[in-house]
Amino acid sequence: MSAVANIVINDAQATPVAHTFIPLGPDKNGVWWFEDQSGASPIGFNRVSLQLTRPQVAFAGTQSRERVNRVKVGLHTPVLETLGTADNGILPPPTVSYVPRWNCEFIADERATQQIRKDQRAYALGLLANAQVVAMVETLQGVY
Repeated sequence: MSAVANIVINDAQATPVAHTFIPLGPDKNGVWWFEDQSGASPIGFNRVSLQLTRPQVAFAGTQSRERVNRVKVGLHTPVLETLGTADNGILPPPTVSYVPRWNCEFIADERATQQIRKDQRAYALGLLANAQVVAMVETLQGVY
């Protein structure tokens, strides 16, 4: 196990800004939550979710092909909007308009070595940097 620590991620602005996600702790489902508290309102704070699910204790007759470890990583970035003004001229509190999300799940058979798991993470980083994937995510251009 590793000690929980802040997660720092740069955004994609012309001059990148580092965002620090501080650990909030696990929820009732064992999902660890981290929050970037630099936004104007807590309802719009960006969050990272991390979850490790290991297979249950093996029993007689269990085959290794049925046993996998799962690592789920998510990024949740709420977009806020203010819906008009009240009759007295005071702005109402912001409301979540929508929440862009990114989710990734690594599934590793119990037999997978550490090198195989390292390769999977490296492949994921490379895949996310691939020009076709970048175009599809950023400009919604399909491949042809």
